[in-house]
Amino acid sequence: MTNRIEALARRVQRDPFFLASALVDCAQSEGLKDLDLASKLGCSLEVLSPLRLCRRPRHEPAYFRQDVEQIASRFGLKSNVLAEVIRRSDVLSALRRGKTSEAGLLMAARDRSHGSQKSKNPKGESS
Repeated sequence: MTNRIEALARRVQRDPFFLASALVDCAQSEGLKDLDLASKLGCSLEVLSPLRLCRRPRHEPAYFRQDVEQIASRFGLKSNVLAEVIRRSDVLSALRRGKTSEAGLLMAARDRSHGSQKSKNPKGESS
């Protein structure tokens, strides 16, 4: 039975409906192996597969906290860490889609042309 659960958990890891997608995002972004991820969440390695098959918490703040607490309680997890893992995944997903709540958040520092290397002092005057 455990092998079937593990196989199903692997199959849904890119489906945003399941918690598996958030756990994969977190693990990949931090370079964590399953044992490291389990340790971070405060659970055993055996808990990860059934955890991955949980529905991802709803986005609305009141429901999000309620869902996170329920999942954490069911699996013996650190609820604050689970919430951070899910929010990290939300941010990574938004960045992959190129969407953010702040219009300028995705703008990277632009290279200056070689002719505009002058720095400005606090009053905005060229030095």
